[in-house]
Amino acid sequence: MANKRQNKESTEIEAGNKTETEQSVLFVSLWQKTRDFAVQKKNALAAYPWRTQAQNLYQKLRKTDYKLLGKQCWTRLKKFKFKKSEVYKKLRKAAHKVTGLPKALLIGIPTFVFCYYALGCLMAENIDVRTEYKPQGKHIPILEAPETMSFLLKREIDDKMWTPNLPPIFPAYMLDNMPNFQIGIVYALRDVTAVMRGFDQNTDAQKQDIKKAAEFLAYSPTVWLMNKKDGLSLAPSSNAQYRKAAAELHKFGKDGVYYPKAEDLSALLNKIGKGLHKLARQNENHQLEHDTDWIDTKSDDLFYQAKGYAFALWQITKTLGFDFRDTILEANVYTEWTYLVNSLKKAAEFEPFSVRNGMPKSLMAPNHLLIQNYYLLRAVVSAEKINNKLTEERYAD
Repeated sequence: MANKRQNKESTEIEAGNKTETEQSVLFVSLWQKTRDFAVQKKNALAAYPWRTQAQNLYQKLRKTDYKLLGKQCWTRLKKFKFKKSEVYKKLRKAAHKVTGLPKALLIGIPTFVFCYYALGCLMAENIDVRTEYKPQGKHIPILEAPETMSFLLKREIDDKMWTPNLPPIFPAYMLDNMPNFQIGIVYALRDVTAVMRGFDQNTDAQKQDIKKAAEFLAYSPTVWLMNKKDGLSLAPSSNAQYRKAAAELHKFGKDGVYYPKAEDLSALLNKIGKGLHKLARQNENHQLEHDTDWIDTKSDDLFYQAKGYAFALWQITKTLGFDFRDTILEANVYTEWTYLVNSLKKAAEFEPFSVRNGMPKSLMAPNHLLIQNYYLLRAVVSAEKINNKLTEERYAD
């Protein structure tokens, strides 16, 4: 029995020694890890000193008594005197430079007027030749071209700002290019509408629609609230009249079916060619008379009016190609039609930084009116070729 007790005590002692050695090894390993972590932290703080600053600030914030800090801030605000501050002294020095109300108004009013008109013009200027009308491709035999014309009017009046009729209180009154661009679009729509009035397939409802649309489009584009022709009497604005024209054109396309005829396409091309030729002649006459002028303020007016006219015809001829596709293919004028559309597209997309009307032989000053005329006359030639082939086919039948 005594031997068994001795053996049991010896085993217990050995187990206690093992646990003590294991605990000592564990303690040493933890101490080494802690030391290694402290060394790594010290190295990291040495590499990034802002971490030390952040930690010190965090420790200070933890120890801060915010109630006491609030009371101190409030007492300082009570004792603060604005007239003795540095900010007040600097403002006083600046005020001495502009002494008196007259000088302040003399500087402030011109600055405000300049910023008002400059920023307003930048925001209002939007000559967009990228937004195009996409034909819907309906199987019902109706004209898509009037829908294109309605789209162009709504785009310029509702989606953008109608600028040709704005009075001087609006910043856009100072614009020159955009008003002429929009006027050119209206002129193109007038010409095409005049031809559509003569279509013999028009129903009674369509005749009324296209008649009203033509009357609304014939309205002056520069009327805001008063008409100068009637002695500054109150009159409907150009926006309102053209918005009605867009509604009538939309109705015209829906109030009857249409079957394409070569005679109608020929009449449209004849009118388009005459309109483009007239604009090219205006550009050429102005170039011959004013290419030696030092200051020419009308060149950009003619340029952007022709640009708007070409843009509207580009959109309309694209849709007419869809409306009269069978007629175009039967007459074998698809190549000429593509050339016509591309010429109008080039004329619409031509965008110089500043419109110049230099002498044709000049090496330094370009003449953008002549470059524009090149694309306009290309379109005229294409329209004449198509018209001639349509006429020959009609007579052959």
